[in-house]
Amino acid sequence: MKKLSLVMIMLGLLGLTALPAQAADFEVQNTMEDALYGGAIGALVGAGAMLVSSTPSKNVSYIATGAGFGIIIGAIYGVTTGTRALAKVEDGQLQIAIPIPELALTSNSQALALNVPLWESRF
Repeated sequence: MKKLSLVMIMLGLLGLTALPAQAADFEVQNTMEDALYGGAIGALVGAGAMLVSSTPSKNVSYIATGAGFGIIIGAIYGVTTGTRALAKVEDGQLQIAIPIPELALTSNSQALALNVPLWESRF
């Protein structure tokens, strides 16, 4: 029970600390924030799974596992939502990313169309 109390106190203190995020680009900052939030949510889910297990003191590793999965999923989410096109020109720099496929109804609403943007540019 002491370990569980110590882990919960450490998680509480971790939530109170504010660390400034430094990023050179807006997309990078969003990706880092998504990974951070994913890790926090994953740790909370892991803590919840640990508490409902039959032996919570033996399953403290659920918190770290949940945080790890949350960071990975948050980073993937941040990368895929950062840009919508495969190639993007912004401020004179070419950026390559994973395109996000879009499903849309055709004009007569009888079929689905798959759209994958390949190029994005702002004037």
